[in-house]
Amino acid sequence: MAETSSAPSVPTCAAVLIQRLKQYGVSVVFGYPGGPLAPLYDALYHEPMIRHVLARDEQGACFMADGYARATGKPCVCLAVCGPGVYNAVTPLATAFADSVPVLLISGQVPSRDPRSGYYHENDQLRVCEPISKARFRVERAEDMPAAVDRAWQAMVTGRPGPVLLEVPGDVLRQPCSIPTLPPLPPLPGPVRPSEADLEAAAACIRSWQRPVIVAGGGVISASATQELQRLAERLGAPVFHTLMGKTAIRGDHPLAAGLPWKEGTSDATDMLSRMSPLLPAADGMLAIGCRFTQVTTGTWAMPVPASLVQVDIDPTEFHRHYRATVAVAGDAREALRGLLERFEGPDRPAWSDPRPPRQKWTVAGRDLAGAIRRAVPRDTIIAADVTRLAYVMLVEYPADGPRTFLHPAAAVSMGFALPAALGARAAFADRPIVAVMGDGGFQITGMELATAVQEKLPVVVVVVNDKALTLIKALQHRKYGGRFLGVDLRNPDFGQLAAAFAVRHLTADDEAGLETSLRRALDLASAGESVLVEMRLT
Repeated sequence: MAETSSAPSVPTCAAVLIQRLKQYGVSVVFGYPGGPLAPLYDALYHEPMIRHVLARDEQGACFMADGYARATGKPCVCLAVCGPGVYNAVTPLATAFADSVPVLLISGQVPSRDPRSGYYHENDQLRVCEPISKARFRVERAEDMPAAVDRAWQAMVTGRPGPVLLEVPGDVLRQPCSIPTLPPLPPLPGPVRPSEADLEAAAACIRSWQRPVIVAGGGVISASATQELQRLAERLGAPVFHTLMGKTAIRGDHPLAAGLPWKEGTSDATDMLSRMSPLLPAADGMLAIGCRFTQVTTGTWAMPVPASLVQVDIDPTEFHRHYRATVAVAGDAREALRGLLERFEGPDRPAWSDPRPPRQKWTVAGRDLAGAIRRAVPRDTIIAADVTRLAYVMLVEYPADGPRTFLHPAAAVSMGFALPAALGARAAFADRPIVAVMGDGGFQITGMELATAVQEKLPVVVVVVNDKALTLIKALQHRKYGGRFLGVDLRNPDFGQLAAAFAVRHLTADDEAGLETSLRRALDLASAGESVLVEMRLT
């Protein structure tokens, strides 16, 4: 008779880790197994309330956790074996760090303090990950596990959110844990309310403005402050610009939604002054909330900013980094907006200018693909947009419907993000439409995750723009290097045969009408449980 595994009577350190994650509400983890993680996988085997999603490598697993966290606003967990597994996850870990996304990366480790002991997978990953994570923790005794998870969780969600690495040597994961019962969860930190003096100073500054504008960043979304942002904008009659991370801070169809500060981008975000909204130089005051004034958002800092600037951020190190703030308000975005609303009672003011002056629509090779996607998808669709020309066009032209419906690796600019991020969002929301938008180059970085979509029953729609090029870099070589093209032309696979190899449906389109039709059909198939690759052919 074959032996069967049963849960040990005395819990191991790995089992305690899993139970602590369960207490924090973790219901899904994304991972790729490895020898030093085997005790943790055995503990997961015995915990039916936590689902494990098998990625095709650790990059995919960490991007999936990132997508889950962006779509839900909740921390998410991924597993990667020590050494090469963690190093595969470095790109998505850096992406989460740059965009303030709470991801907990859990790894095993060799059973020695000496990283050059001769064990396979030996490494010094804590030091490697130092510049791309908020905190790093190591557990060396089973009894320390609950407190270590608590510290990691607190670090992810305190102040500006971000990723954390937790490593546990394999021999420690196997240790029996003598803790009779897990201690209660410690209270999570509440939002930081700005000082009354800072709020008064900000309100006094804002009252002097006749032509105010607001720039809303990802901090508004992280703080769940979209309603407060809308109310204050209406009270002030202020057009609302968004950053790349702040795209869903205000509904795209709201009368005060002004979109990105620029209306068409260049391949490297330079030479952008003439592309900025005319409202910016006309404004006499700007309220920037949860906004880092990054290169792409500001067009390499060409964005006109009024002399009177009120900046609100949870991270005081962001103040005065690129533009000198007249008043700097340190605190949670929602708490700050509520404090300002208390100081601006009375009727709403009309907008001092049309937030969206007439202009020519930005297209892709003369095709309104963003419009086709908007017409095809339901209002609650979550879009995961990769680093590709269509994604940047959509950042300008696609009106999002609500918070956390547009996921994009804004600061790290990580190609290959969209498909695994879409799978993470699908794991969080079983009944919502999920669409990944990718270029042909980006898709080939993480396209193997189609296997995850099928095996794990996570149906998504993937729109791949096939123009046989790394389009943004090719455009840069055209603009600034005399059309001397090198390393930017692609010999693509037959995407239909590739999709068929994964048992994924393949649809094609050659124009915007065809994309709209194919995307509607793909969404119907996805709702019935099939993943679909929609190939938009531009050549």
